[in-house]
Amino acid sequence: MNKFLQTARFGFRKLKEFYDPDITYYAASLSFYTIFTLIPLLLISFSIIVRLPNFSEQYEKIKAFIFSNIMPASQDTVASYIDTFLANTSKLGIIGFIFILFASIMFFQNYEYIVSKIFKTKQKGFWNALTTYWTLITLGPMALAASIYLSVKIQQLLNATTYTSKIDFLSIFPYLIIWMLFFVTYKISTTVIIKLKAAFISSFFASLIWYLGKNLFIQYTLSNKTYATVYGSFSTLLFFFLWIYLSWIIFLYGQKLCYLLNKEDKPDKSDNNLNIEYLTPSDSKKR
Repeated sequence: MNKFLQTARFGFRKLKEFYDPDITYYAASLSFYTIFTLIPLLLISFSIIVRLPNFSEQYEKIKAFIFSNIMPASQDTVASYIDTFLANTSKLGIIGFIFILFASIMFFQNYEYIVSKIFKTKQKGFWNALTTYWTLITLGPMALAASIYLSVKIQQLLNATTYTSKIDFLSIFPYLIIWMLFFVTYKISTTVIIKLKAAFISSFFASLIWYLGKNLFIQYTLSNKTYATVYGSFSTLLFFFLWIYLSWIIFLYGQKLCYLLNKEDKPDKSDNNLNIEYLTPSDSKKR
C-alpha cells in the first residue's frame, strides 16, 4: 500500500510538473504569427523545391503533403486559398516585402522567447537564431524532397518481390517525416545541449499524438455541421486556425517533455560534490 501511494504521489508530482498553463497562451501567440508568416515560408520552400534538380517532378506530391498537414480537413479549399496568396506575392511592393520580413522576424523572436521559457535558459543571440532557423527553412524543403523521392524508390523495391510487396511503406512515411521534423527542431531550438534520448522520446510521443490528433480532427470537422451552418464557407478558415492552434499546443508540450527528460538525464551536481576537508599544517598539529 505504501509503495502504491509513493508511486501515485510520484506520478502526480511529475504530471503537475509537466502541466504548464502558459503553453496555451504560447500556442495562441505562435498561431497568430504563423498566419502572417505561413505564406512567405511556403513561398521560400516551394521556390527551393522547384529549383532542385530531379525533384521538380515531386513538387505536387510535396505540395500535397504540406497542405494535408497544414489543414487536414477541407484541404482543397485551403490549398486554393494558399495558391492564390502565393500567386499574389509576385505583386508585392517594397512595403509588402518589409511587412512580411518584419512578421517573420517577430515570429522567430516570439518562438525563441517561448523556447527559453520552457527550457528555462537564455535566448539565442539574434544572428545565431537567424542563421539556425534560416538553415532549417532552406535545408528542410531539400530534405523533404529527398525523403519523398527515396520513399517512392523504397516502395518500388518492396513491390518488386513477392515477400515484401504487401508492405505499404508509404502509409507510415508521413508520420516518419513529422517525427524527423519534431526531432530536429527540438534538438536545435534551445541553447541547452539536448541529449539524443530526450529529443528522440519526446519527438516520438509528440509526433504520434499530433498524427493521431490529425485523424481525430478530420473526423470532428466532418461530423460537426454546426460551424458550417452558422459560418458557411468561412468555417473552413476557422477550422484552419483551430488546427494551427492545436498543433502548437502539442508541439510545445512535446518540448516541455523534452526539457523534463533532458533534465532527468543530467546528474545532480550536489550529489557529485565530494565533501573533502583540506587540512593545513596548523590544523594537522592541532589534531
